[in-house]
Amino acid sequence: MATRSLVPTFIMKTFEMLEDQTISHIVSWTEEGLSFVVKSQKLLQQQVLPQYFKHRNYSSFLRQLNLYNFKKSKHQDGQEFKHKCFRKGVKQMLQFIKRRNNDDGNQESVNPNQPSAKLKEEQNILRVCASDIKDTNTRLDEDMQILKQKSGVLLEEMWNLKKLLHSQFDQVNHKLERIDIIIGAMSQHKKFKNISQYFTTKFLQNELHTLETNLNQPLFESPKQEVDDQEQIKALFEELQNLSKPIQFD
Repeated sequence: MATRSLVPTFIMKTFEMLEDQTISHIVSWTEEGLSFVVKSQKLLQQQVLPQYFKHRNYSSFLRQLNLYNFKKSKHQDGQEFKHKCFRKGVKQMLQFIKRRNNDDGNQESVNPNQPSAKLKEEQNILRVCASDIKDTNTRLDEDMQILKQKSGVLLEEMWNLKKLLHSQFDQVNHKLERIDIIIGAMSQHKKFKNISQYFTTKFLQNELHTLETNLNQPLFESPKQEVDDQEQIKALFEELQNLSKPIQFD
């Protein structure tokens, strides 16, 4: 808050305006962050200036920039404005942007051999920049340490996951091998049942054929006994017919 109180209102509002990414098609920082570009004067007057400065006068905006020693130049996207203390992301340097006084030039001309106020101001700016760089390096070192810790944890988790996948892969292979063995055994058992069914049916059919042949011939000399035995043979014949049907296995 103390830093903000030292910064002129116009400078702070201009800085906040450039931090708004939703209007970057109208006004924005350059890629280097050392200056900003007004891409559309018309849209700046209509949409941006009323929001931040409560007016629509682009000429007034230019006069204010000039009073704070901003240098205007042409840019491929529009008009470029630059100040040595006005940089993207470095809000601490805004306090060194001062409104221009007419007496500044006279003071410098009177004392040409003495360190001027501007020189002292530039020294202060350099100190602030050095402090910002040091703080940035410190934060980068802290971030690097955090990233190293996180990367170590991620590598360990990836290694554990790899081991788990290998274990599951081996288990699946083992189960597939067992399934192949069971299917093979079932196939062999089915072949055995088919062979057994074939020979059993063949045997019964042969017995039935023999019995049919014998039924057409006299089996006994006694007529009465022949009738009784023929009835038993017919019953046996019917039973053999039933047995000669294909056998169903479970």
